[in-house]
Amino acid sequence: MTRILHIAKREWLELRRQPAMLGVIGLLYLAICLLIITALGLLDTIAADPKQAAFMAEWFSMFGDGSADVLSELAGGTIALSNFLLFTQFLGITAVMAGHTVLHDRQCSTLPFLLLAPVRRYELIAGKVLGVVLPPFLGYVVLAGGTSLLAAGLSISVPHQVMLPPSSTWLIAFFLGAPVWATFIATVCAIISSVAKDVRTAQQSVWFVMFFATFFCGYLLTMLLEDGVGTQLGVVGLGLLCIGGAIAVGSQVIS
Repeated sequence: MTRILHIAKREWLELRRQPAMLGVIGLLYLAICLLIITALGLLDTIAADPKQAAFMAEWFSMFGDGSADVLSELAGGTIALSNFLLFTQFLGITAVMAGHTVLHDRQCSTLPFLLLAPVRRYELIAGKVLGVVLPPFLGYVVLAGGTSLLAAGLSISVPHQVMLPPSSTWLIAFFLGAPVWATFIATVCAIISSVAKDVRTAQQSVWFVMFFATFFCGYLLTMLLEDGVGTQLGVVGLGLLCIGGAIAVGSQVIS
C-alpha cells in the first residue's frame, strides 16, 4: 500500500505542474454548479409566487401539459439532470487525466525506470489511477456536494428528496458509486495511455470511452436513485468487480 500511495503522490505532483489545466477544470465545474443553483432558485422563486406559478402552469398548458404540479415536475427533471452532470463531469475529468498518465512517463523517458523499480505492475496501475482520481474527488465533494446541499434546502426540492442529501440512496451514489465508477473508467483510460503511441491517439481513444461511459455510468448513478439503497449498493459492487478486472488486465498490458 505504501508503494501505491508513493506513486499516487508522484502522479499528483506531475498534475500540479499544469495549473492552467487544473484551473480550467475547476472553473468548468464551478460554472455547472452555479447554473444548477440558478435554475433551481428561479423555479423556487416562481413557485413561491401564486401569480407567477399560475402563469407558468397556463403557459405550459399551451404545450399540452396542464398539470398543476408542472413546477415540481420541472424541479424534479432539473435535479435529475443536475445529478447526471455533477457525476459525469467528475468521471470525465478523471478519465481525461488518466488518459495521459502512462503516456507522459513514456514521453519523459521515466517509464523504463518505473518498470525496473521494485514495484508490482498492479501497484503501478493502482497508484497512477489513485493519483488522478483523489484530487478531483476532493473538488467533487466540495463543489458538487455543496451544490446538492443548497438544492436540498429549497422548498421546490422537498418532493424530490430521494435524489438529494441526506437521502441514504443519494449518499451511497455520491460517496461510493461515483468514485468507484470514476476509478474504473480512469483505469481503462490509463491502460489506453500505456498502449497509445502519441497524445492524439490517447485523446481520441479516451473520448471514445467517455462517450459510452457517460451514458452508462450516468444512468446507473442518477436514473436508478429512486430504486432504493439496495440497487445503489449493487451498482457499487458491480463497479468494484470492474475495477478488479481492469487492474488485472492493466497489469498484463503494461508488462
